[in-house]
Amino acid sequence: MQGEVEIKNFKILFLIIFFTTTCGSKQAKIEKFLEDGVEVVINHLEPYRIEGEPSTLELETVMTIDMEREDIVGEGMGEAGEFDIDGEGNIYVVAFKNTKNFVYRFNRKGDLLNSFGRYGQGPGELEWPFLNRVFNDGRIALTDLMRKYKVFDKDGRLIREIHPEFRISYVFPFENGNFLVEKPRYNERPSRSGLVPHTVSLCDSNFKEIKELDRHQWTPSNERIAPVFMWRVSAGHIYISNEERGYEILDYDWEGNLQRKIRKSYLPVEATEEIKIARLGPGYKQSGISHDRYFPNPLPPLSSFFVDDEGRLFVMTYEAGNSLREYMYDLFNANGVFIGRKSLNMGSSQFISKINYAKIRKGFLYYYREKESGYKELMVQRVIWKN
Repeated sequence: MQGEVEIKNFKILFLIIFFTTTCGSKQAKIEKFLEDGVEVVINHLEPYRIEGEPSTLELETVMTIDMEREDIVGEGMGEAGEFDIDGEGNIYVVAFKNTKNFVYRFNRKGDLLNSFGRYGQGPGELEWPFLNRVFNDGRIALTDLMRKYKVFDKDGRLIREIHPEFRISYVFPFENGNFLVEKPRYNERPSRSGLVPHTVSLCDSNFKEIKELDRHQWTPSNERIAPVFMWRVSAGHIYISNEERGYEILDYDWEGNLQRKIRKSYLPVEATEEIKIARLGPGYKQSGISHDRYFPNPLPPLSSFFVDDEGRLFVMTYEAGNSLREYMYDLFNANGVFIGRKSLNMGSSQFISKINYAKIRKGFLYYYREKESGYKELMVQRVIWKN
């Protein structure tokens, strides 16, 4: 009898060990396959558990820049816009509604160092700038009025200007002189009321197209929530999201070679009142007309995403987070593997998918948070990864 009990207990122990090890290995085994010679990473609703891989993060605020601060407003800044960081931690902000200059430079402590780029058409002047990139040495690259590409040094001296033969909106200049360029293809629009293709292409130093990477049929009437066609560049990766493919992010190298397709399952979400206010403003109901046409049902699988300088992806979904004004972010490692989720409150500006209002540089997260006064504050938080 005792021997039978021992045998039975041994069998139970064996089954426990068997299922524990096999289930654990299944959770850690990443589902991948090749599609036309390209690796496809399949991610499900639940993240993979990978030994030694951090699955979540904590944020510790180290500094804020209040754009309502007296010295900043006195220098002419009206509303802070795009921003980037150089190798020393200096922060460059391009302000759109202003009275003096477009570009403002702060040190890592938040002190305003200088501003430059006044309104005008002369040398060193700007009319309607888009911030492209700040290099480690403090050079700042901008496109102006969708017709000019300009580079300034950190003191505001113009050191380069190019006039491409086509209209450009956003550009990322690589160290080798090539560019990643997003441009509207108005010449390919079938009619004045038709869709305008927007493309992302790799171009040479003279803005001659080397290779088209992706395109989206853009709706010029803007009668719906901003289409999710966006790209980010980091750590040898070019990431492109296109809502026409659902929850899929293409991963190219800097030579324009498609390395990986990152796919993920997701839960459909309808537009909440909070999402409608974030997109259209708090007074959107006052017109008395329906705004349902702005919001597809269900919403696109992702709202926006940003990357860190190690190639990790932070994808904002429309799923409500753990607290008011928080939304769930899907976290991916540099290999496109879904490793965790995080509820974050990073301001309604993150719903504007085209503009990169969040960045991680050298372990610090930078993003805007709106104040009740309507001004913004730039948050700087240390990122602490945890298992």
